[in-house]
Amino acid sequence: MSRVPWLLAWRWLADRPARSALLLGGYGLGVAVMIALLSVGDALLVQARDRDLASGGDVVLLPEGVDPAVLKVNGITGLYFTIPHAGFLVRDVLRGPRFGGEIAAVAPQLTRRLVYVRLRGRVLPADASAGIPSLDRAARAADAVPEARDSPRDEAWLHPPAGAFYDRIDHFHAPAGPRRDWAEWDYFTFEDPASGAYGYLTLLAGGEGRGTVLFRWREPGHGVLDVALPVPVRPGDLSLRTAAQRLGPARVWVEGKAYRITVADPRLWLDLRLVPAPGYWLPPIQMDADGVRSGYVVPVVRGWVSGTVRLRGVTHRLAGALGYHDHNWGTWRGVTWEWGEASSPGGAVLYGALHTDRASLSAGRPPVLFLWGSGERGGRGGFLGAAPIQRIGYDGWHPGPRVAGRRVQAPGRVTVVAGSGRDRMTLTLRVRDALGSLARPGKAFLQLRGEATLRGTLDGRPLLWRGPGVAETFVPVPPGPPASPSSR
Repeated sequence: MSRVPWLLAWRWLADRPARSALLLGGYGLGVAVMIALLSVGDALLVQARDRDLASGGDVVLLPEGVDPAVLKVNGITGLYFTIPHAGFLVRDVLRGPRFGGEIAAVAPQLTRRLVYVRLRGRVLPADASAGIPSLDRAARAADAVPEARDSPRDEAWLHPPAGAFYDRIDHFHAPAGPRRDWAEWDYFTFEDPASGAYGYLTLLAGGEGRGTVLFRWREPGHGVLDVALPVPVRPGDLSLRTAAQRLGPARVWVEGKAYRITVADPRLWLDLRLVPAPGYWLPPIQMDADGVRSGYVVPVVRGWVSGTVRLRGVTHRLAGALGYHDHNWGTWRGVTWEWGEASSPGGAVLYGALHTDRASLSAGRPPVLFLWGSGERGGRGGFLGAAPIQRIGYDGWHPGPRVAGRRVQAPGRVTVVAGSGRDRMTLTLRVRDALGSLARPGKAFLQLRGEATLRGTLDGRPLLWRGPGVAETFVPVPPGPPASPSSR
């Protein structure tokens, strides 16, 4: 720099020292902020490449709605988010038949949870982290404890005993809201492959201490037989902690690795054993919308039923019948649904959509089709994935069963189209039989049964299997005089 600029600079400083000091201070602050920002940016880049940022692993799963960017500043450790049904995610999704061959290790963890410790009469806040030692080491988690061993509770989480597992997911619930709107029920359905006979059993507990045991039985070439046993719900009949329930003459409980279902009444005597297929289940789901609560869990997507049914003096014996069991709870006034399930040696499928009188209960979140499959090369079967449903369609309408003395229309085919990304699935149910009942004035409830076909692609591989299927939907009851009597 020449002499003239230096001279002008010194003259400016001497003439206005305060303004000059402010200018120099602001310039220095700006430079300092820029340096700090560049340092933070460099730290973010380093952390973004750090496998140990969130306790190790190549992939970190977050709860829905959490911005992955919070990981870059370790925000995930301070927000106390959790992933529901982590056991299902770890055991049945990430270590299941679809991804188990690609994922080397999975380690669920709780990180920096606030706890309070009582020490010598004082209560102190502390941070606590937890994991399962064997899984932490397998995933090379940064905070794995080298000498730790899995506790009995860790082992029970990894391999839950059947009784404790079903007790945890299949218990009854305390009513929420007006009791007269509350309903909760265990539901079983089965079909005998030898005779083609099938049945539905519902143990329903309504509000205000009322309950009903409902049974429907149908044999090819015969009319449907319905049994409805109104019963009171007494204190202690329904368990909020276990799967063991009693409703009048009916009982349900877990015996070993199977469900036992009995009904002892002069109008219906039933003793069945339902053995679930390992890996075929769906964890509890609860939705609250439009003033309606709906809860749903499927302990047995696919299973086998054996036992005896005695109805109107005739005894029916079942051996290896295809079975299914779910459990529903919530406020059901004004609620309808579209639901179905199908199963074969190649896998199983389940779908559902709930609606109120005013809107869909799944508004903003489309109904879902869930898929299970047999394991690769004869391995353990289990959960394969879920896809949003794009369409549920009915066609081939024809005169169906009589409801409230009037003939209602029934579909000849049900089509469910679902897909996400490269996964595309179409479930088609060709209806061979339809049972109807009056759901409420002007609305009939249809139970459809037939042959289901699943076609599509999963991870670019073709899907194709056939097997018996069941569907449920609601149709209007036509106005006018009752139809002339006829067989179903």
